[in-house]
Amino acid sequence: MSQQSRNKGASAPSSPHLSVILDQAIAAHRSGNLAEAERAYTTILKGSKTQPVALHMLGLLHVQRGDFAHAEPLLKKAARINPGDPHILFNYANVLRALNKTDDALAWFAKAIALSPNMADAHLNRGAILLARRELREAIAEFDRAIAIAPSSAAFANRGSAFRELSQLDEALASYQRAVELAPSNPQMHFVLSEVLTQMGRHDEAIGALERTVALNKAFPFALSKLVDSRRQRADWRSFEREQAGLDEAVESGVAVDPFTFLHASSSPALELACAKVFVATVAPERDPARPRTPSPAARLRIAYLSADFRNHATANLMAGVFEEHDRARFDITAISYGPDDGSKMRDRLKAAFERFEDGSHLTDEDVVKLIRQLDIEVLVDLGGFTAGARPKILARRAAPIQVNYLGFPGTMGASYIDYIMADRIVIPEGEQKHYAEKVIYLPHTYQATDARRPLPANGPPRSEVGLPDDAFVYCGFNRTSKITPPLFDVWMRLLAKTAGSVLWLLDGGPIARENLRREAVARGIAAERIVFAPQVPADQHLARHRLADLFLDTLPYNAHTATSDALWAGLPVLTCLGTAFPGRVAASLLNAVGLPELVTRSLDEYEGLALRIAHDSELRTALTSKLATHRSTWPLFDTVGMTRHLEKAFVEMWRRHCAGEAPASFAV
Repeated sequence: MSQQSRNKGASAPSSPHLSVILDQAIAAHRSGNLAEAERAYTTILKGSKTQPVALHMLGLLHVQRGDFAHAEPLLKKAARINPGDPHILFNYANVLRALNKTDDALAWFAKAIALSPNMADAHLNRGAILLARRELREAIAEFDRAIAIAPSSAAFANRGSAFRELSQLDEALASYQRAVELAPSNPQMHFVLSEVLTQMGRHDEAIGALERTVALNKAFPFALSKLVDSRRQRADWRSFEREQAGLDEAVESGVAVDPFTFLHASSSPALELACAKVFVATVAPERDPARPRTPSPAARLRIAYLSADFRNHATANLMAGVFEEHDRARFDITAISYGPDDGSKMRDRLKAAFERFEDGSHLTDEDVVKLIRQLDIEVLVDLGGFTAGARPKILARRAAPIQVNYLGFPGTMGASYIDYIMADRIVIPEGEQKHYAEKVIYLPHTYQATDARRPLPANGPPRSEVGLPDDAFVYCGFNRTSKITPPLFDVWMRLLAKTAGSVLWLLDGGPIARENLRREAVARGIAAERIVFAPQVPADQHLARHRLADLFLDTLPYNAHTATSDALWAGLPVLTCLGTAFPGRVAASLLNAVGLPELVTRSLDEYEGLALRIAHDSELRTALTSKLATHRSTWPLFDTVGMTRHLEKAFVEMWRRHCAGEAPASFAV
């Protein structure tokens, strides 16, 4: 905000004495002595309550401190006394914007523009408000006006963001490139350029933009974590150890790091909590600490599930059966969707599973909050956390009295406005509760829902059709490339070396990932052709091809989650190593829930040894496969009805505590 001097557009004090004090106040203000300046402005206003310069400058002083609530009445008064000064109106509008009074802010910016049509910053700030409100065409028009008056990197960057929201990526790219040209030393401009390049699939250029961002400011929020994630998606491990140390150091020093990326890299629940807290403070700080009013008593408890993934997605594949099995006599179940409609059969199934399916993808966060409150939702279950497409600002506004973190994000959200996290005693041991901002609800067998209505897969195609040797032992690792680490890959290559004729079957992460993984294999003495890649196929075909493998090898520090469930449902035994944080303990939870705890190892040495035993002992393999086939229908993992009843008991207990005036507390179902 600009600080308007006493000589521009404002009358002087009414007495020589006050004039001297004002000069001293402004001098102190400009030198950074805010306490002295505040005392002087206050002295002036005691003698002349309507002195516009003192009102204006004291208001700006409060703005410097971030105290917009105290700035507002001062600047409002200054604007009424001196309505012909566009700078005062502009500063007042900025305070209104900071207080989220966006309608009023837009009106006051318009008044400033009427007085000073070439005030580019007023157009820019109007555009920023409209962009936040998703009034995108109107926002672009304001940015264009600002650019016509005074081209700036900020105006072009905001214009790029508006076009990105409209999915007009070529226009967005051109705007971001212009922003970089105007401010080449500003890391923010390189960062936003990387975002649109990633969205366009131009990953080499995106990585280059991220590298420039980090080179300009290694503490720039999220840049390092996005750079690390981009490289790991390609299995580019040239700087793996240095990047890992850099991520840990960034979190320890309070730099904003993407929490989902950090979960893939971390083995420390304490650092994961620290990471989530910084993210929340940066991206989605609490906006309304007061809980919404307790809805009036109803015959049924009103539950809403919030997600970007009500479509053909892993979360939907796990949860669809739960949505269908809810007891409608006791629970009113709503979907709040803010992700894309992919037109899939799963989307149609989900729409039919809920009593109401609200599409909030076109709504602002504020409007989604209003919708949730209008529906009198009592328990809001967030299925996304900090995963792709998530909108945590909805939860930051306390959309519902009880808010729950479940399934999609396997870790703490670090936020005071999330009351509970659904877990089990394996993924969050009781001694680890201190590393979770939420209170922990312990479900009895496993925290992960599954869908028993999925058809069991048919036998897969012949091995030759998918590039597998007919007589080979097939180690399978159907996990994202970003979950594979060099220490784990070392183990896998030793397994291939010690298992004659075996191959490793991985998901295809793209040509660069394929090339890098094959090169890493050769560097460890394994022929490149012993790494076989499985392309993306429809879900039913993916399930079926599991039957062509002999053993699923899990990853660490971030396990296979839905992928473990898929493998077990398809009848393929999964070997895991128990990690030290939630993401690395999920497969152990699932294996215990299906009665195969013997496939949970405690170290990579034990993991490697058991994998070799299974590969070299056909009777052991047969016993494990037979045991899984029997347990799949008799153990709790795939008991969708049982899981739904457990979730419902948890919801009832949460609500009972709330209505009794009790604070959220950990409990077991």
